[in-house]
Amino acid sequence: MFLTLMAVATIGIPCVGLVSTVPHWDAGRQFYLTISAFNRWKNTPTGVVCGQRVGFSGLEMTELLRSGDLSRLQRAMAHSRDDSFFHHLRSLLRARLRFDTFLILKFGRSGVPQALNTWIADAALQATYPRYYLEGAYRLDPFFQMRHSQTEGGLYRLSDIAPDRFFSGEYYLRYYQITGIRDEVGLLVPLSDGATGHLSFSRKDGKFRRRELQCLRHFSPVLLELLRQYCESRGAPESPPASSLRPLEDLIAAHVLQVRQADLTRREAQVIALILQGHSNLSAALVLGVARQTVKVHRRNIYRKLMITSQAELFAMLSSLF
Repeated sequence: MFLTLMAVATIGIPCVGLVSTVPHWDAGRQFYLTISAFNRWKNTPTGVVCGQRVGFSGLEMTELLRSGDLSRLQRAMAHSRDDSFFHHLRSLLRARLRFDTFLILKFGRSGVPQALNTWIADAALQATYPRYYLEGAYRLDPFFQMRHSQTEGGLYRLSDIAPDRFFSGEYYLRYYQITGIRDEVGLLVPLSDGATGHLSFSRKDGKFRRRELQCLRHFSPVLLELLRQYCESRGAPESPPASSLRPLEDLIAAHVLQVRQADLTRREAQVIALILQGHSNLSAALVLGVARQTVKVHRRNIYRKLMITSQAELFAMLSSLF
């Protein structure tokens, strides 16, 4: 039996429906899946892989599904608004790729994350990772930084969205050494209340293979719509602490004033935030719309005011924020 995913609202997903090309649901156990015309994203079908948007036609974007794959996809669709969805979605993706962590988060309008569901294979990591992330590490997470940079939703790989010095920065060396994560892929989808839904899955030993990423790209429009429906069906998060709602540069300026009695300018605090996120001087200059030399001057002034000589010292001074 061959199945085609078409843009019709027949099974609870506004832009995805199932149309069988043969009369008997149980006849044959191979399925040919085609994704077409997802009007929630654009009139021209589009997909996103590794942070880059790519166009495709319905016939070009095909993936052979086994009967078990289709059954798991059906269950995920049927339960996209109830508590069992997380289990069904994890089962669906686990059948096609291996991962060591699997999380669904909701970034509120303020950006403060709410952990909707978590699955972590390592018991020790399960006890520390969500808490460590939610207590502040999220502020330097590239996926968190991406939440306002896209308006339609997309599939991204950490290595494609991270700042240019991210993998040599203190945050990566400390945070990722703690978690042991080697590669991470995530989906981000805007929600109707201004929040952002985020699905993250990562691997501790080795990177995701090209074929696995291609498979995820094929089905990203379906996954994004399922993620959107699930996140919007969840209740509003508890009110976060007032300090969590403040921009990172404000938290940095207040902390530095408290521990070093140093009064930073807003621009200096912004430069510190970008440095800690993993931006080089050039990358920070591009973000701020200033010259590279201007960022270098700010950096020298920051080190002088804080009486430090290295980025490692800067991170150590501010580590309690993360």
